[in-house]
Amino acid sequence: MTISPANGGSISAFTRAVLSQFRMETNSTSDSVDALFDLLSGYPFRSYGPRVIFMVDEAQELKPAVLETIRSLWDRGTNARLGLSTGPAFGCMLVGNDLFIGKGGNIRVAGFRPLLTRVTHNIALPRPSQAEHAAFASFLFPDAPELQIIVAGFGVDAGNLRAQDVAARPSRLFAGDSPVTPGHLRQAIKLMGGK
Repeated sequence: MTISPANGGSISAFTRAVLSQFRMETNSTSDSVDALFDLLSGYPFRSYGPRVIFMVDEAQELKPAVLETIRSLWDRGTNARLGLSTGPAFGCMLVGNDLFIGKGGNIRVAGFRPLLTRVTHNIALPRPSQAEHAAFASFLFPDAPELQIIVAGFGVDAGNLRAQDVAARPSRLFAGDSPVTPGHLRQAIKLMGGK
């Protein structure tokens, strides 16, 4: 599940967004929470049967009510985690930024307080190295060293590989049927707020 402001703020919107991917509909928020647990239920401590990991991307967009819902769903698997191998449970992985820019350009710290007591692994990944940026740039523009330098520099400034990919796409649109030029790439970067 990828979280956005549209589905990360209310329990109803969140559960509806997950369930709709599986063409599941419910009549109430309570029913949708139960349906979500049924969907996520696996048997991780049994030698057979499904094992489920619920992965949530852009988790910094989750509001406290939705975090509490995820926690309550995860807690339904307590018996399985305490040794009842026939008990249903699921794993949960939240992926996101600990710092992000909120409304109005304010820097915010993601608040995962409702889930902190359930965390078994908290991994902070370092930003990509210059070598990783260069490698990704060579993937994006394999036969254009000049474009690789420009896009890798933008990625380093932005602090992530995604910025390179997002800049490369419109530069190809600007080029049309012609090869991408440094001008096309710089135009795309400028539209993204880069230099």
